[in-house]
Amino acid sequence: MGSGGSAASNGGAPGNGGVSPGMGGAGNGGTNAQGGASTNAGANSAGNVAQGGASSGGSSGAASSGGGAPKGGASNGGSSGAASSGGSTAQGGASSAGAASGGAGGAGATHTGKWKVMMLGDSITASTCYPQLVYKGLTSKGHTNFEFVGTQTNTQSCGAMQVKEEGHGGYGVTYLPQGNSRPACTKSSGCGSYSELQTWAAEKPEIVLMHYGTNDVWDGVATNTILSAYLSVIAEFRKQNPNVIFMVSKIIKLNPSGCSACSSNVKALADALTDSWAATNSTGSSPISIIDDYNSGFDPATDASDGVHPSASGAQKPADATVAAVIAKNYF
Repeated sequence: MGSGGSAASNGGAPGNGGVSPGMGGAGNGGTNAQGGASTNAGANSAGNVAQGGASSGGSSGAASSGGGAPKGGASNGGSSGAASSGGSTAQGGASSAGAASGGAGGAGATHTGKWKVMMLGDSITASTCYPQLVYKGLTSKGHTNFEFVGTQTNTQSCGAMQVKEEGHGGYGVTYLPQGNSRPACTKSSGCGSYSELQTWAAEKPEIVLMHYGTNDVWDGVATNTILSAYLSVIAEFRKQNPNVIFMVSKIIKLNPSGCSACSSNVKALADALTDSWAATNSTGSSPISIIDDYNSGFDPATDASDGVHPSASGAQKPADATVAAVIAKNYF
């Protein structure tokens, strides 16, 4: 990609899962993050334990990071499910008294209704089976008290339910901060903008699974610039919901034709997304954690036809890593 767009000769990102030789296909990617340490905050009246956020008797932590924005379709559908009854644990918001009832809301508040979960990213989210398989994996394991939200619909044929998401093919996370220094976008698909970020944040999701940064890595954007963009995205969502939980992915590996530096660039980003980074940038009511999709076993040589966009079987690997990370947090 050139400084403002993606040309096939220097790593242009493909559209909808394919490599585009012309001007501007979008790359893919993005990582979700997970982790984040939190402490048990006391039992509720139904026997549920709330884990997370700072309480008078505990500390909050959580790490999260990453994510690339590929190109591709929209997602639709939305997930549903009955609220789970007692015995569930929740990690997240801060609790002033160390006791919480119900789900893990921010600041120790009881959560009611289904959790609003947004999958945020580029074409890996927009035009591969990744989001559908995450939804399927969660529900198949009995986690149903949530729904996916977003302005897009993932319509891939994945043998799973089509779901809502916020994936935008070709977009770069470093185009989203207000006053970013990226050159003007030259992709026909668009690159992302601050006004779009504001629109996504206004949906007020309670949990964001962010796999963003593929196109930025592909463009050769510096790791620190990508990390700074992650924090700008998180800050914008916090303006709308101070209790939003972010799980940032170490994006999957990529090795597209014409991008000899992509493998090392994505590794550098994965190495920088540490639990310490996540904990440092967490708040008591808005924890960040990291999902390690980078080490999910995804191999761009065999799990993607273009070195970037996962096949249905390839997408199962980061989906499994994401599902395991979400379940480990016991939010719903």
